[in-house]
Amino acid sequence: MAISIASTDIDGLMVIAPHLFYDERGLYKKNYESDIYNEFGISRNFTESSDLYSVKGALRGLHYQKKYSQAKLLHVISGTIYDVAIDLRKDSRTFGKYHAELMKAEDNKVIFIPEGFAHGFITLSKEAIFSYQCSGKYDPDSCGGILWNDPDLGIEWPLEEYNIEKVICTEKDKNWPTFKQYCAMEI
Repeated sequence: MAISIASTDIDGLMVIAPHLFYDERGLYKKNYESDIYNEFGISRNFTESSDLYSVKGALRGLHYQKKYSQAKLLHVISGTIYDVAIDLRKDSRTFGKYHAELMKAEDNKVIFIPEGFAHGFITLSKEAIFSYQCSGKYDPDSCGGILWNDPDLGIEWPLEEYNIEKVICTEKDKNWPTFKQYCAMEI
């Protein structure tokens, strides 16, 4: 199967099915090919690559950078996560809308999130390994966040469905501003 790329209901955010080749040795998976990505307008220079190891209930997000906003290309290596991206591009027709994606390692999905989004995820399996590449540069001084459980955003985190009794997150992630507060700060 060749790499295929599908648009979502959020401008510029795409779900990618990688090239998969199975044989008696196992699986070969190609997540990225610049020529194919360029055909769909994904022409970024990914400058850093990271893997996150998380336990069940671990929540990271919803994070963004004000300066040096980064595009992200992400996939799950093992386990299951619930991934969320919120459009923070004020000139976008989908500003303030979010896209959520259940990502299981066995589904082999890749998500492309363009610059200008807040992003986060929660681990739903006992453990998960999540890999992502970013464009641009990390700038800790311009990092911000949106409250992950902001009732006005109405993100339907599947906590009950996956028996998440306790969300594990940093004090920062518990205390980010709501989306309305973010909008008031940014104007």
